[in-house]
Amino acid sequence: MNRELLALFVHDIKNQLGVLEAELHLLEAEPDRARAHRAHQHCSQLRQRLIAYLTLYASDDRPMSAQAEDESPLEFLQKLLKVDSRPDGAPLRLGEVSQAPPFWYFDARLVLLAMEAALHNAWRFARSDVLLGAAQVDAYLVLSVEDDGLGLGSKDPSSRSSTGLGMELCAAVARAHRNGERQGRVLLAPRPEGGTKFEIWLP
Repeated sequence: MNRELLALFVHDIKNQLGVLEAELHLLEAEPDRARAHRAHQHCSQLRQRLIAYLTLYASDDRPMSAQAEDESPLEFLQKLLKVDSRPDGAPLRLGEVSQAPPFWYFDARLVLLAMEAALHNAWRFARSDVLLGAAQVDAYLVLSVEDDGLGLGSKDPSSRSSTGLGMELCAAVARAHRNGERQGRVLLAPRPEGGTKFEIWLP
């Protein structure tokens, strides 16, 4: 397994274990059948994700490369809206998508991992809202995750739990997408109304 893919794998599993730890902490403080069921579900999801990593990618030293297929960006975001792998917190909803193209070629498996990593970061910092967006800018599909937290450079205590790998891993997924001379990239910028906006640009 190449280093980029291994780092992505470790970061994602770290996020999932963090969610499970938070759920078990709540369950320990206040036993509840529904919470116990949710924690059990996440254990199953984590096991399934481990199996997926082991079966989808061969253990070799080839650079990470995207296996692009015809995908609907809006359908992709609709699937993300159903992600239920976080402790209680800011709700996830669809933001601006009016400029989204009807289809695009990208590796949905890799992009899903990057977007989920961005979502976990957004949920950690958001105060009340997390938005998903999609648009076509020039010759790129731009998928975004926005939060209404304190913004870049803020003194947020929860940032101490971060490995600092999130953007690096998302960038690895973006770079795996190429179209001629154009290559994918990621951006992280402050929102004018407060908070942070993550973008992954796919050629």
